[in-house]
Amino acid sequence: MNPYYPNLFKPLRVGSLTFRNRILSAPNMMCQIRADGSPDDALIAYYEEKARGGAAQVTVGDTPVDEDHGVTIPRHLVLTSSNLPRLSELARAIKSHGAVASIELNHGGRVAGKDPWGPISFVKPSGVEVTAMTEEMMNYTADKYAEAAKLVKQAGFDMCLLHGAHGWLLDQFLSPLFNTRNDEYGGSLENRARFPLMVIDRVRAAVGPKFPIEYRIGAEVIEGGLEIDDVIAFLKLAQDKIDLAHISAALDTDPKYAVHTHPTIFLPHMVNVHYAQKVKAAGLKIPVVTIGSITSADEAESIIADGKADAVAMTRALIADPHLPNKARCGKADETIPCMRCLDCLALMQVNTQFACAANPRTGHEYRLDVAEKPTAPKKVVVVGGGPAGMRAAITAAQRGHSVTMFEKTDSLGGLLKFTDYDSLKIDLRRYKDWLMTMVAKLDIRLHMSTEATKEKIMALKPDALIIAVGSVPAVFPIEGIDGENVRHATAAYTEADALGSNVAIIGGGLVGCETALFMAEQGKKATIIEMQETIAPEANHMHKEGMMQAFAKTDIEIKTGLRCTKITADGVFAVDTDGNEHFIPADSVVYALGQKSVPCNELMELPVDKVFVVGDCKTVQKVSGGAFAAYHSAMDI
Repeated sequence: MNPYYPNLFKPLRVGSLTFRNRILSAPNMMCQIRADGSPDDALIAYYEEKARGGAAQVTVGDTPVDEDHGVTIPRHLVLTSSNLPRLSELARAIKSHGAVASIELNHGGRVAGKDPWGPISFVKPSGVEVTAMTEEMMNYTADKYAEAAKLVKQAGFDMCLLHGAHGWLLDQFLSPLFNTRNDEYGGSLENRARFPLMVIDRVRAAVGPKFPIEYRIGAEVIEGGLEIDDVIAFLKLAQDKIDLAHISAALDTDPKYAVHTHPTIFLPHMVNVHYAQKVKAAGLKIPVVTIGSITSADEAESIIADGKADAVAMTRALIADPHLPNKARCGKADETIPCMRCLDCLALMQVNTQFACAANPRTGHEYRLDVAEKPTAPKKVVVVGGGPAGMRAAITAAQRGHSVTMFEKTDSLGGLLKFTDYDSLKIDLRRYKDWLMTMVAKLDIRLHMSTEATKEKIMALKPDALIIAVGSVPAVFPIEGIDGENVRHATAAYTEADALGSNVAIIGGGLVGCETALFMAEQGKKATIIEMQETIAPEANHMHKEGMMQAFAKTDIEIKTGLRCTKITADGVFAVDTDGNEHFIPADSVVYALGQKSVPCNELMELPVDKVFVVGDCKTVQKVSGGAFAAYHSAMDI
């Protein structure tokens, strides 16, 4: 029995396989795929890292079974015999570290980008016609699933996952929301289940009895959609045909519901566990897996210990740190890089530019970084600034064996992230800040707190490298009254919330201003956002913004766009619109969130040190991810 997580590290029997623990690396996809649809070296290394990190199973993500009628994403693996060698290398890379290799098979159906088929005929708003599937089409598609499963088995995968959730084809047939047929494939649940069961049967016939089949399914969390009782009823029909059930939720095919499938910071952790618990309580013969914002070993252990599921599937937690399982198993869970639930990973992949993690600059780039030059001897490194970028640089440099000294002019580390200690919405970002502080404390980093890093102090250490991360300060615009007693900067609004009145005007509708408004609403205050542009939070990725707007809808936050603030008084804010008309917004307190400006660091940059790097906000004001990226790679260059 594991002394740290006694339930999480119990082996689990799944069909003919034994999983080494209860942590599964859930399917997700990357952009790093060759033009012919075969995995490139970066993709193989990415999945291999997850296996090396200790997950019991590693599942390769969203892989279409039908190139002619079901392609849904711009860059995806193509399951053809010509790609077998590279697919085999991918499976071998996963299995070489003791993990079970699986792959998710999917079909877009009505939402496919290429000649879409679905349960019923209709014309999309784009003018594209969806064709109702005949029995001949169903048989053709079931055969496509079977051919794909047979090929991945030939490639060396240990099992396959059939995607029957989130609004894709198999879910479209099972869902009363999408399937309104009046033949034997519509109406009752047993009828709606005919096609998904046909697919399962066809796959089973192709792969044989000893090749485990997983099935992902979930409540659709939409009026008129699939309910959890329907999920249980379907699984009872399917349980003799499959070996593992994944219980998810919502619709990936609709932005309003995709923020539940991929929960944002505006939803709680472990958001879908209650669904898995109901399925588990139904007494199925097969193990049940839960997924959805399970971000730590502690959360995973509690789920297994309480009997709510037999295993947990993690996506973003293992993107942020693929070594979470091994760290937890060895009693080093506090060293796990936490997921910030920002969804940069998904947003970047969906625009087909790259795959990256805001918390872990290594993720998705393992292949390139594994061949990076290693230090030949320890160097003396000085880091100026104890904010997130400075701490990330110091940690990376220390992990590479260098001697690191850090200067921080205040009495505590954390920089601008200190505000996260006060905001319940920022629990994930706070965990990231706390991880940085934990690692600084654990590594041999010499700290000089409450100390200004002068040229003399830096040069007295005779450093080989200098990393400057002195951050930024609030940008203040020449608005009359901005220095009034009733005015605070956004970061001070968290620490001095009690000093603010009940009616707060927030000048600036970027992400900081918007999330400050949510914090004000949480404190029971009336909040009004005043933004000069026509839109708010333009810098937010689309998933985060959708989640934020849904959170706004549950409050009485007012949003006023197209207004430029001209004057602040004790009674409120004066502003003018684009036509020059004056408006008055009453408020007893005012918070401004007008951005940040870099702290000058030219004098430090000019010091005669072999290597000098400027990272974080003092170089370019940016999100935490940008600062972490620059800090990590600067330290990697030493």
